[in-house]
Amino acid sequence: MKRNEAMDKCWVSDNNSDEEEAIRGYGLARIVDSSDANFKKGDLVWGLTGWEEYFPNGIDIYFENIGGKMLDAVLLNMRFHGRISACGMISQYNLAELESVKNLFNVVTKRICMEGFVVFDYYHRCSKFLDTVLPLIKEGKITYVENIAEGLETR
Repeated sequence: MKRNEAMDKCWVSDNNSDEEEAIRGYGLARIVDSSDANFKKGDLVWGLTGWEEYFPNGIDIYFENIGGKMLDAVLLNMRFHGRISACGMISQYNLAELESVKNLFNVVTKRICMEGFVVFDYYHRCSKFLDTVLPLIKEGKITYVENIAEGLETR
């Protein structure tokens, strides 16, 4: 992952849109076009503030559902004895050839615990989850980004 020092020379997008803006919140974005040799199309970059501002000691817990380059970036920024729960890797689902994870050795050197699970393993806890989480959403203690597209022609 490269630090973004040339934002004016790069066009960035989150993983879900073609809009030229950085992901709000943690400042992570994907370059969709660049005239700067240091920033290639498809690279993940930090926005105006890096992960260090939000995670000065590294990421303690990460919920993995993207995989690929995103997982590589996260592994570089995990703290020692961090934990990763993996329930999916959507960036890999439709690829003819799966991307390799280049920073997997960080699991060993940082003693990261990474475990996969399937949502159906915990379906019996769904009602308790909703009872706990829905009030937190209503109170604004948990926020989310919603992007609604109508029709097959929209992305």
